Amino acid sequence: MSKLIEGLKRIEAWLKINMPDRALELRPGLLHYEINEKVKNLPFNLPQEVYQLYEWHNGCVLIQFRS
Repeated sequence: MSKLIEGLKRIEAWLKINMPDRALELRPGLLHYEINEKVKNLPFNLPQEVYQLYEWHNGCVLIQFRS
């Protein structure tokens, strides 16, 4: 397992304990081919670490509060 994946798992574990609502906002990761589809028109190749990041989670759901 790469150091990046180990670090991401530690971040997620910390969020689950300390900020469980935020941990629930993490979107599921993308499959490798889904990332390829989104970046197919880029004039360069993405490093493997970018794939690892987006396979871990694809960002988070933004919840906007109304006042």
